Amino acid sequence: MSEGTPVHISNFGTFEVRKRAARVSHDVHSREKILVGEQNIPVFRAGKALKLATKQELSDEDMMIETLSNMILEVQHHD
Repeated sequence: MSEGTPVHISNFGTFEVRKRAARVSHDVHSREKILVGEQNIPVFRAGKALKLATKQELSDEDMMIETLSNMILEVQHHD
């Protein structure tokens, strides 16, 4: 991720880094305006199985089995 490459875990989600543009904010104590520079922020997008599990359409056990199976296949694919 630090190199800008997204990390995808099948049926779980994708982690990536995005740039947040510079902006004007304020100090909460003094209410003074301050410039916050551009920042790299982590972003997560949920996969289909995770979304279904949160809607309880898949049991926790089914979700875990499916996620682990896909992670193993993905690791084998990269080797």
